[in-house]
Amino acid sequence: MAEQRALVIDDNVGLAETVGEILSDRGFVVEVASTGIEALVAWRRRPAQLLVVDVDLPDIGGLKLARRLLLRARACRLVVMSARAPEQILPLCEQLGAVLLTKPFSPSHLVATVQLVLRSEARRSQPDRREQRLLGPSKPRPQLQHRRSSRNRS
Repeated sequence: MAEQRALVIDDNVGLAETVGEILSDRGFVVEVASTGIEALVAWRRRPAQLLVVDVDLPDIGGLKLARRLLLRARACRLVVMSARAPEQILPLCEQLGAVLLTKPFSPSHLVATVQLVLRSEARRSQPDRREQRLLGPSKPRPQLQHRRSSRNRS
């Protein structure tokens, strides 16, 4: 199995490192950045499958940065951290397909959120068995050949 990489971006370096340690304990190879520019440099070196980004960064807005990175790697999953009121951020998160993690949060809440994001990606990448049953087999049907009957010719 390929290593799973995570990029954690928060200008609160202590929080970013703590999040990184928790993800590292769960098997991720983690890189931490405290600015959007550092995150872009880290991403160019080695893209990640999981992006955990704070909304308020000193140089680039966290959501703008996330949008930019997600355009480069659609398979990346996104967790957005914010101390802002959820109703301000939630619509923007939904547009990006992100899960919002409201600050402050516990380590168990972080882990549960990451698991949720990863499970939703696993479900999205597997075909829906119910849909297959409803639509029938995926084998191509033989083409029907239309023959004109001699009665219809004038």
